[in-house]
Amino acid sequence: MKKRTLLLVLSLQIVVLTGKAQLVQKKSKEKIADWYNLSFDKDGVYGAEVNKAYEFLKGKQIKKKPIVAVIGYGMDGEHEDLKDSQWTNPNEKADGVDHDKDGWIGDIHGWNFLGNAQGEMIEKTNKEGDREYFRLRGLYEGIFFNGTDYVKFDDILQKPVIVPAPANIAEYKYFRYALQKESQLATEAISYNVLKFEKYYLNNDFESDIKKMYPDLSKVGQHEFTKATNYLDHQGSHVDSLKLMSRYFFLFAMGVNNGSMTKLKRDSVTYIAMRDLVLKNNRPKNTYESLLANMVDARKITGDDFTNISQKNYGNNNLYSNGSFSGTMISGIIAANRANNIGIKGIMPDAQLMSLRVYPKVGEAYYKDIALAIRYAVEHKADVIMLGPSNTVYPAYEAKWVNDALLYAEQKGILVVSSVWDLSRDLSKQSFYPNQYINGKELNNFIQVAASDSLGMPLKSANFGAKEVNLFAPGVNVSTTYMGSTYRQGVSSLFAGACVAGTAALIKAYYPQLNAVQIRALILNNVTDRKDVEVEKQVGMKTDQYLFKQLCSTGGILNTYKSVLAADKLSKTK
Repeated sequence: MKKRTLLLVLSLQIVVLTGKAQLVQKKSKEKIADWYNLSFDKDGVYGAEVNKAYEFLKGKQIKKKPIVAVIGYGMDGEHEDLKDSQWTNPNEKADGVDHDKDGWIGDIHGWNFLGNAQGEMIEKTNKEGDREYFRLRGLYEGIFFNGTDYVKFDDILQKPVIVPAPANIAEYKYFRYALQKESQLATEAISYNVLKFEKYYLNNDFESDIKKMYPDLSKVGQHEFTKATNYLDHQGSHVDSLKLMSRYFFLFAMGVNNGSMTKLKRDSVTYIAMRDLVLKNNRPKNTYESLLANMVDARKITGDDFTNISQKNYGNNNLYSNGSFSGTMISGIIAANRANNIGIKGIMPDAQLMSLRVYPKVGEAYYKDIALAIRYAVEHKADVIMLGPSNTVYPAYEAKWVNDALLYAEQKGILVVSSVWDLSRDLSKQSFYPNQYINGKELNNFIQVAASDSLGMPLKSANFGAKEVNLFAPGVNVSTTYMGSTYRQGVSSLFAGACVAGTAALIKAYYPQLNAVQIRALILNNVTDRKDVEVEKQVGMKTDQYLFKQLCSTGGILNTYKSVLAADKLSKTK
């Protein structure tokens, strides 16, 4: 995603968790807002009715301690409300030997894919768009099609030269156009390379043609420059699109007071003045090189090749990092102790939390890590998998890894829960990955969730989609566990996903015979109905009116109580 998008995302899904947090002192017995447990009929709050579900379940025995794999940021496993909820690998020991032969040595409570055996941690990564730029730049950087040939500016010869056409035109177009939307580095690289051509044409073509009509260059302004270079529009099939582009950019600069580019007044802009400014302009080069210098090669720490899915044996078993506050907050909603009379009450405290760290504090996860984390969860018998944030860039070779892992989870009957980003996007118009659709087929074990508030209204900034999002769940101003045995309040659709994952775990705990397809149906068919309620929803920078059924496929909010009732009824037919 673009830099400005990432900053917005971080503010909504991570920073806001801290910025709006209200710290509760350790061991405080003060009642705090774990309102997802509440219900509208009893409490006047559109929670998930978890307390009502527990009232119904009184006297019933838990038959399974479900394993919930949280693929995210890691967690504080020593938190007072979570210390009894960590999953423990029954087939592994912390003695430096890979007892369970899974390729991860010492994976006692899960695995940190962003680390190494020396205990070093990756806290910052590049964005996926930037990684794609680096992967392909050696093949396509600086190559343009001028209408007839593929050309590249030769920095030694200081002129354009014809180069062979790219062997993979589709990949070239992806690099040349699609990545500009996803990588500031790719965008600045284009500006830097285009300016080379513009300077060349100014020195070698435009000036000689202008002089034929206007020998006195000091009298050439925008009108004269346009007239003198009109020849470019009359070359038939041999128009040089690079010349046309260069002329367009030059005319734009001459016709607009372009801030730092020129402080000349529009009416006084002359060809000579603008030519000199363009020829001296090194801003694109400086910006590009500055961005390049600030790129991080995080994979030096793990020591593996992130483009090779078969290479394992990296990472470590340290699940606590500077970015683990988000995973700790998610974990509390799922499994915080309900009986210790401190902090909050999680939805399924008997759940075993398998923490799989693939997300850094800053930056975007590697798809290799996500794919291997999903497979790890499946192979270690997880009942529910909760995914972390999705992305808009989904390279084909990495998409196959993740999609195959999701199909593996579907095959093994494991429920997968995913939360939308809070970016005010309509998912029918822009896709984020991974999602429930693989090659046109919808996974039958996948739930996509967005956040709602205590009034039953959707989080205005949450992404939405009448088919793409399944339901809403509590995620606004939710209090939960935080690092260091403290508690904080935050806003995030990740919290909504935690509510759904917790509910799925609760159903699995009491009705273990139900599979992922059944649990998904139970949750989606038993929401608090809001279909025809008119709500305000932000779309991009605008706010509009929608019916709830236009925002998600169920038109409703997670209802744990109704889902448990339905599960109890279904179990009696087995």
